Amino acid sequence: MKKSLLKFVKNNPIEIFAIHFSIWQIMNITIYLLSRERDNFSAFLSNQVYLGFISLSTLILTLNLLLILILFSIQTKLIKLVIIFMIPSVILYFSMFLNHDFRSLQSLTLLIILLIPLIMISKVRIDIKLMSRIVLYMGVINAFFTFLQIIELIPVAQINERELIGGVALRPTGIFFNAFAMSYASLFVIALGLYVIYIKNIELKKGMVYLIFPLFSLILSGTRTSLFLGLVFISVTLFFKIFKPTNVYKKYIFWSVLIIGAFSPYLLMIIGIAMGNTEWATLNGRTQMWNCVFEKRSELFPIGVGLDNAFPPKYCAESGWFSNLRHPENMFLLAYVESGILGLLSYILLFIYTLKIAFQKFITNNFLPYFMTLIFLLASLIYVPFFHYLPFLPNRPADRGIFNFHLIYFFWLIFFVNDFSLKTKTINKNRKNSKH
Repeated sequence: MKKSLLKFVKNNPIEIFAIHFSIWQIMNITIYLLSRERDNFSAFLSNQVYLGFISLSTLILTLNLLLILILFSIQTKLIKLVIIFMIPSVILYFSMFLNHDFRSLQSLTLLIILLIPLIMISKVRIDIKLMSRIVLYMGVINAFFTFLQIIELIPVAQINERELIGGVALRPTGIFFNAFAMSYASLFVIALGLYVIYIKNIELKKGMVYLIFPLFSLILSGTRTSLFLGLVFISVTLFFKIFKPTNVYKKYIFWSVLIIGAFSPYLLMIIGIAMGNTEWATLNGRTQMWNCVFEKRSELFPIGVGLDNAFPPKYCAESGWFSNLRHPENMFLLAYVESGILGLLSYILLFIYTLKIAFQKFITNNFLPYFMTLIFLLASLIYVPFFHYLPFLPNRPADRGIFNFHLIYFFWLIFFVNDFSLKTKTINKNRKNSKH
């Protein structure tokens, strides 16, 4: 038993890292919830304990990642892709140095965000089937936390009300720190589930398990963009399943889904302007933040203001929700504020390159990398999935380190460069049977 466990650890270092990361995610959000004070809840732990736990867990995860990178050789064929994923962090480091953000430069959070893409080039066989089960388990646990928050047995991580199925209520956050991250994480599991069912590697009943729990979380999150993108994913999967489109039609589907799916908030904004719907036309006030960045563009050129000086309180609003927000609800604009024009271009390059690779896989019926890339593109247009959250910065309310969206980011990297398909094994097995 002991030898088999050691063998598993030795042969599956990236899967172990995924489990390790997932456990810290659950533990950190649990401690965070236990340190929150709400009307119906009393804090069990202090916020200082939580911040200490965040620092400790980030340190241990960083050491785990470094150990993998040291012990296993690398494959050079993915170097270009890894560099493109790392460029935004490198540019941010450069901007922080020029802006004298020396305290932020010491952050383990930023270091692990910089190093995580390197895990893609490790010469280790990745058990994609096991990795998919880890994602599934996270989806189930997330749904469990969501249910407990809906029935108010435990508090939500972030107070944010929206009209849900049972009327106006606090949006659940699950094992993440806000409803946005939870909804996109649920959508990620759904994308994986749809592909699992599509390639027929497991029975339909088992495959449906991948959809039931994240759909539950997604619907209760009240995040309209994620719900719409989920509907698009289901429609595309059914279309592939029923009609088996040719490569010509696949190209049209690819670009149509990109425009309708990822850019749906902007289409919604156009409709809102035409209808006079203030909520749609401003995307819940986000345009106020975007206009603010645009008006300050001359102050941000060419290297940005660094991390410490980005979005101090009342940077774009004197009062209300946006007065304390430390980002503009748009990853591209946040990069421009922190790292200037190079930071903005780095994220544009990232998505151009990942969509190019996703297109190549999409033509071969592997639409999973495309779906997952669309999730991050949509999130980057109206949210900040690559945001770093440094707990030691003064007056910074966001203190969850890498434990808000970066677990999903890690899974994106893994599934992006490793085709989730067992067809090869099935074909080889059939060949052996035919010989006999």
